Amino acid sequence: MSTENNAPLTIQKVRELIAEKHNILLDENDPILMLVTVHRAFLDEFESMLSQQRIKTEKDMNQHVANFASEVRKSTNSLLSKAVKANIDNCLSVISAHQETMSDFLSKVKSMAILSGVLFVLSLIVTVSTLVWGA
Repeated sequence: MSTENNAPLTIQKVRELIAEKHNILLDENDPILMLVTVHRAFLDEFESMLSQQRIKTEKDMNQHVANFASEVRKSTNSLLSKAVKANIDNCLSVISAHQETMSDFLSKVKSMAILSGVLFVLSLIVTVSTLVWGA
């Protein structure tokens, strides 16, 4: 389903989609619509984490670039190769630290995706059982 102007998926849009695709009008309080709220919360948290990581990475990289440029400017011709080597080693260690941070971040995202999947399966089970035994 494509949303207009990349607008977030709302409960009303889900109701309209289900009515359009399945010819079933869900009540505004239908429990299956809680899934929209859970998924929206997951997406909001995911977007927030991505935004925070982007800001931190930009800040760190800007600081490292500024430090690197400052060290290069301060270096004399005789010390230039040593300063460049030290800064490159520093950048490599920072990149390594960022790689560890990103690995941790990806691990958390995978965990959240698994949780979302479990919640989705549970909601399907509840919905199916309600339709089969509740009717």
